[in-house]
Amino acid sequence: MSTQAVPPAAERAGKRSVSLAQSLIKEVEERTGKNGFSSVVAEALEEWLAAQKLREVVTADREAFGPVSAEARRQAEQEW
Repeated sequence: MSTQAVPPAAERAGKRSVSLAQSLIKEVEERTGKNGFSSVVAEALEEWLAAQKLREVVTADREAFGPVSAEARRQAEQEW
C-alpha cells in the first residue's frame, strides 16, 4: 500500500467581476504578471476567510464563557 498523500482534486474555478483601484492592479501585476493575479486574489480571500472564522470562534467563546480575566491574561503572558 502506498504511503504517499493524494492531492485533492482541483476545484473548478468560478468567475466574479470586482472593481479595484488601478494602482492596486498595476502593483500586483508588476509583481506577479497578469497570470498570477487570480492566485493572489484567491490567497488574500482565503486569509480573510480564516480571520473571519477565527473572529467567529472568539465571539462564540466570549459569549459562552465571558471575557478573559486580567489574571488569566497575566498568567498566559508569563507562560509565553
